[in-house]
Amino acid sequence: MKPVFAPGVPVGVRRLYEHRPELFVAAGAPRPKRQTSWSVAPGNTFGTLLVWLAVCVGGWILALIVMAATLPTAVAAWAAVALAGVAVLATAGILVKSMVEDRGHKAVRIQHGKYLLPEDFDENAARLLGRAQRAVKTVLEATVTRRGLLDEMKNELVLPEQLWDIAQVLREQTVLRARQKDIARGMETAELDAVLGPQRRALALSVDAIKRKVDLLVQYADRVRSADAALRAEAALEDGDRYIELLARTEPVGDTSIVQGFTDEATALKDTLTRSINAARDAGRTLALPE
Repeated sequence: MKPVFAPGVPVGVRRLYEHRPELFVAAGAPRPKRQTSWSVAPGNTFGTLLVWLAVCVGGWILALIVMAATLPTAVAAWAAVALAGVAVLATAGILVKSMVEDRGHKAVRIQHGKYLLPEDFDENAARLLGRAQRAVKTVLEATVTRRGLLDEMKNELVLPEQLWDIAQVLREQTVLRARQKDIARGMETAELDAVLGPQRRALALSVDAIKRKVDLLVQYADRVRSADAALRAEAALEDGDRYIELLARTEPVGDTSIVQGFTDEATALKDTLTRSINAARDAGRTLALPE
């Protein structure tokens, strides 16, 4: 399974995970603190600045000596001032950079809690979330979706909301399952069972409900896949004239049953596509978010 992001998380943060996943912090961990070169490695940063200053001062003195020996006094003086100004600006830039937080760390820190990582889920939750993610991916990448044949479903808005809602519930189930195991570890008493019994039943009801929700998503994806198959078959049927022409060129007698078959199949496919689209829409309406 892949991480799940809240619908409002910028695309840049989602892409950041593909390149620097190590920056992201699980929901169960504390929110990351602001990180700069000084906060992460103050000793190394201070040492780097000292080396830079030594290079700047040494280079400026050497340049001053060379210019004094080769240039007129006034020109050498102005050149020395210009070099000093460049060195000061460069040093200021390095100082500012060392105090500014890295963009990646900042994005992860700000968005913490608005994304859930694979490690935020136990095995049962991860399995359900994986099914939901695959179903959503199937719908959003389907040809019928890209062509706008399911526009009224508003998949691009509804499905990410559904996936985030499912992920949040599965995360909470994971936490509660772990807590129940931890509390009950090595202890079996009537008092403990009296408390944990209703909690376990409530958790089981929640698990069953989320399974039904995921099943609806999978059913919707299956309907969309069927509509996609019918659409592809209809596109393939558009090549029928080429096959008829091929037969006419290679088989003078011809086979009228094949030509008739193309015609009949075209009519049947139109009905199949219509039924498939309607079935997908019906399945999609069961996923509508409450107002």
